[in-house]
Amino acid sequence: MSDGKNKNLTAPHRQRGLALLLVLWLVVLLSVIAAGHARNVHTETRLARHQVEIAKARALAVAGSRRAIMELLVGNSVEPWPVDGTINTIMLDGTRIAIQIRDAKGLVDLNAAGIDLLSTTLAATGTDEHTQRRIIDATMDWRDQDGLKSPYGAEDTDYQAAGLAWTARDDNFTSVDELRYVMGMTDEIFEKLAPFLTVYSGRSGINLEFAPPLLIAALTGESVTPADAGLPGDAQQATGQRRAGTYHINVRASSSGGTVASLEAVVQISSSSVASFRGMVEEPYKVLYWRMPMRSRLKVVG
Repeated sequence: MSDGKNKNLTAPHRQRGLALLLVLWLVVLLSVIAAGHARNVHTETRLARHQVEIAKARALAVAGSRRAIMELLVGNSVEPWPVDGTINTIMLDGTRIAIQIRDAKGLVDLNAAGIDLLSTTLAATGTDEHTQRRIIDATMDWRDQDGLKSPYGAEDTDYQAAGLAWTARDDNFTSVDELRYVMGMTDEIFEKLAPFLTVYSGRSGINLEFAPPLLIAALTGESVTPADAGLPGDAQQATGQRRAGTYHINVRASSSGGTVASLEAVVQISSSSVASFRGMVEEPYKVLYWRMPMRSRLKVVG
């Protein structure tokens, strides 16, 4: 009888113990779910904050480019911004923005420069002579309209043989970035070379008043900084009025959270905005190129 009683008394205790164990497991499970949810919310909040910081940095970079264009249009007669690549710094919304303007005439035009100028520019970036020859000949083959291959160059059949999805353009470069596709070009060489190039000057030579110091040194053998050159002659003539011409603008800005954004643009400033013979008003400026790359070239060309 006592054994039966003990069994009857033990059963409810076992049921209560099992119920307590289930409750504990349920609490643990809910805690894990709550912790996971809190972690997801934290991650989403952090990502959202990062996106906001990116948007702020990009907006500041765009604002910097607009300021550069305004300086070119207005022509500050007191402290005109130089157009030789000197970095100008402004403060906006408590953030420092670095802005660089360079007249396209101070850069090497991929569509007009001859072999000697291209060779000197490549040498200035540390490219060896054999690689220089290959890249220059391939560049000439890319932009000429015939199918004749230069000694170290590359025409359509060479690109096809290399298994590439493109061939030589047989026409002018449409952008500096297009140089990446020329046979023999590498990312390392391109990153060093690109800051010295343009496709907008139309000149076979360059104006040293606006050229990067490294290029000036390579062409003249003299070490020159933008500060040494002073205010370029063309800029002096344009002081106090619109500075007509084509300019490369580089901007680097960071948000309050430290997120950095950079912008590269090429703008063409017209000489005036008077009515034309058709009754149309000429635009004061035109954007020829606009890009927001992952990193800025400011420190490279400064």
